[in-house]
Amino acid sequence: MPASQHATYRRRLLVIYNPTAGAGQLGRRKRARLEAYLDLLEDSGCAVEFRPTTKRGDAEAFAAEGVSERYDAVVAAGGDGTIGEVANGLPQLSAPLGIFPLGTANVLAMEIGLPLDPPSVMQAVLHGPQAQIWPGFVNDRLFTIMAGVGFDAHVVADLPPQLKRWLGKGAYVVESLRQLAAYKVPRYRVSIDGKEYDCASAVVAKGHFYGGKFVCAPHARLDDPAFEICLFRMGGRIGALRATVALTLGLLQKLPEIELVRGREVTISGADGEPVQADGDIAARLPASVRIGSRAIPLIVPKGSALAVTALRSAAE
Repeated sequence: MPASQHATYRRRLLVIYNPTAGAGQLGRRKRARLEAYLDLLEDSGCAVEFRPTTKRGDAEAFAAEGVSERYDAVVAAGGDGTIGEVANGLPQLSAPLGIFPLGTANVLAMEIGLPLDPPSVMQAVLHGPQAQIWPGFVNDRLFTIMAGVGFDAHVVADLPPQLKRWLGKGAYVVESLRQLAAYKVPRYRVSIDGKEYDCASAVVAKGHFYGGKFVCAPHARLDDPAFEICLFRMGGRIGALRATVALTLGLLQKLPEIELVRGREVTISGADGEPVQADGDIAARLPASVRIGSRAIPLIVPKGSALAVTALRSAAE
């Protein structure tokens, strides 16, 4: 299906769900939202194959079956990490990727302008157009939003899963405060299209949102076959605290120690074994190579979204 074509109705769906065990209010809300999607699917009359994962790698394996001859859409029901796993498994001639946002931050859903209420999400998945997005790869792992080293990667690496299940986004605040008290201040060497940089942290971005609706890379676009790399020059606890506060206030780009660089090929080196996070999960350890994927992924987007409008314009030219 061309990038600009609106589906009249997607009837055959493969839904891959991450049933991460959880307790407390966050787990109950997640299950209630999933049940709302299931009720809407039942009312839609679609033929749905529902595949819950039981371990890491299941989502990727299930997605590998998502050829367009068999399904009209492969739907990732979960957070950005689950979406990344599903995208990693999509075959060359895959059905388009849809999203049922069930995660902690749902950054990709926000990036494409997808509302979080189940009826609007279902309308987009069944009837929305598809755009072509260019993923990134850190070593051999695909990501759709961003990859990072430094402070944020250490927060992701050391965040207790149970704390995340109980507190959701609040768990990142707690872990960030703990990291600020004990941060070891590493430095990294980053090569962007052959030019060398030194930094305390780096975010290689495909989208402009970070950790929710915080803007880290204002010029990054999912449908652009290039990255915007945000380099954090100031190290130490003061540098990490300044960047964190500025990010939450929407003032990150006003800091003199922040540098934005556009590029396609990025290599990152530092102490061997330093964590690299991608879409909120640890995807690699240093040294790492980050590159744009060799092909775009068809992603279902809401009607009227910026990506949908761009796809329509491109098809008309």
